[in-house]
Amino acid sequence: FYDYILAAGGIYLRAKNSQLAVSVCIASQEIRGLSPLNEDIQLLHGKIPLYLLNLALSVLIVKPDIEQYLAITWESGYTVKITSQQATAASVTYETLPDTVLDIHSHTDGVPAQFSPTDNSDEQGFRLYAVVGDLRNLCPTVELRLGVYGYFLPLSRDEVFQ
Repeated sequence: FYDYILAAGGIYLRAKNSQLAVSVCIASQEIRGLSPLNEDIQLLHGKIPLYLLNLALSVLIVKPDIEQYLAITWESGYTVKITSQQATAASVTYETLPDTVLDIHSHTDGVPAQFSPTDNSDEQGFRLYAVVGDLRNLCPTVELRLGVYGYFLPLSRDEVFQ
């Protein structure tokens, strides 16, 4: 699944699947005498078009009173998919899809976009994750991160979307 690499800046995790190739520092520490290694995150099919995020936000704001789930998958192109799901005001359980690049889920009402301890425990795969909050505002908030089997790295919108 992944390799640990000891480098000048600490311990790094390197992983690759059909959508992502990453090297991320999971424990920062100066280690003299070792070669440096830079963090690197590559979406192997290119960045996701920004209009797909806007489409996903449009779908989520229709029902701000329940948590919802969407997936952006790669199948010869990026696509937004709505899966089979059971949603309430406090949770959403959903079917996962093969070739998912980005999991997107919403929080209800005015709750800001913030990954919860439940999200941390649920999101144990190797993919990108997004949480959407403030669904009653004109501009909902979005937080993004890379997840590599329980290790997480916050990402900016520019790192994921074009």
